[in-house]
Amino acid sequence: MHIPDGYLDLKIAGLFYGLSGAVIGYSIKKLREQSINWALVGIVAASIFAAQMLNWPIPGGTSAHFVGGALAGILLGPYAASIAMASVLTVQCLVFGDGGVTSLGANIWNMGIVDVFVGYYVYNLLKNKNLYLASFLAGWLGITLAAIFAGIELGLSSSFHYNITTTVGAMGFWHALLGIVEGIITASIVGYIASVRPDLLEKAKEIKVGKSVWLTLAVMIILSPVFAYLAEKVNYSEPLENVAHKIGVAERTLYKGLFPDYTVPGINPYIGTLISAVVGVAVLLGLYYLINRFVLQNDRAN
Repeated sequence: MHIPDGYLDLKIAGLFYGLSGAVIGYSIKKLREQSINWALVGIVAASIFAAQMLNWPIPGGTSAHFVGGALAGILLGPYAASIAMASVLTVQCLVFGDGGVTSLGANIWNMGIVDVFVGYYVYNLLKNKNLYLASFLAGWLGITLAAIFAGIELGLSSSFHYNITTTVGAMGFWHALLGIVEGIITASIVGYIASVRPDLLEKAKEIKVGKSVWLTLAVMIILSPVFAYLAEKVNYSEPLENVAHKIGVAERTLYKGLFPDYTVPGINPYIGTLISAVVGVAVLLGLYYLINRFVLQNDRAN
């Protein structure tokens, strides 16, 4: 669902930079009024980055990956989750060239705001009736509406050359199907956490991260080349790329990133994928370690 450069004209790109900036700014303001476990935010952000590296093959010549906005909202609340997702998407864009620089604001809006806030409120509305159903619908509806927003952005853009009915229909249809997997994964993770660490769903700011979390993160990093191989076997592409290819729209890459498309130039692509996974996780963990340290120092000074 990462929109590359060349799909959005500057008016639409600028609009969603402004909208995303306003929501992220408001989220930061709200979090200043709360006690936040920024180390936990970093763990969630790094875990979502690693999970997004696991592209699973889909019959018919494509593949997909977990997005995780709804799950982040459920675990962290919408304000911290929107910042976590924005940091993931920014790292993906600037370090790996995944998603365009001009469209970063739109990508944050779709996956880091719509997916997060929709998932959070759907889950909280239904969790007392059925935790698993609430988590499933949060994951499914969050990614589906995020995709519909992407379709709206593309349809309004003069660069995409297709009307909004076509773009919303295509993006909404494909991601409503893929959202079933997103919903199942979200429900499975939330259900598991509820059975072994229900406190994580209620008092996230007080949680200490255990060894199992680090082990899971390490396993996802190690598995990333395996999933890259499987995705390559079905000619990896996302629904947005398939739609653009069919209608003849080409991206215009402005910036390829330090590790273009999660590879390291000059070495085996699967080793490059593994290195990329390590680098992405390390960057996010390091970022939130510094944030957490800065906040703690300020708290002590005050």
